Amino acid sequence: MKTENNTKDIKLYSSKAIVGATFLGGPIVAGYLIGENFKALDKPNEGRNSLIIGIVSMIVVIAGLFMIPENIIDKIPRQLIPLIYTLIVWGIVEWKQGDILKWHKENGNLFYSGWRTAGIGFI
Repeated sequence: MKTENNTKDIKLYSSKAIVGATFLGGPIVAGYLIGENFKALDKPNEGRNSLIIGIVSMIVVIAGLFMIPENIIDKIPRQLIPLIYTLIVWGIVEWKQGDILKWHKENGNLFYSGWRTAGIGFI
C-alpha cells in the first residue's frame, strides 16, 4: 500500500529542533515553532492557539519564578526549570505533531535548519 506524500512541498521544524530552541528561549519559542508547523500544515487555528498557549505559559513560568522565595530559588539548579518545561514541550510536540513529523522525515522532506531554530530560540 502506497500513500501520498502530502507534505513534500513544505518545510517544518523538527521535534528535536523545537525542543532545543525551547530550552534556549522558553515556552514562547515552543508556541511559535509549533504554531508555524501547524500553519504550514494548513491548520491556522491550531497555530494561533499554540502561540497563545506559549505566551501564557511563559507568563506563568516568569510569574512562578517571582513567587518562589529567594532562599529557595537559590537552591534550585539553574537548568532545572528550563529542563522541566522543555520535557513538557517535547511530550506535547510528540503528541500533537509526532506522527506527521516522523512521516515528513521518512519521506525525505525538508526541515528548517537547526541553526535557524537555535537563532529563534536565542532571540
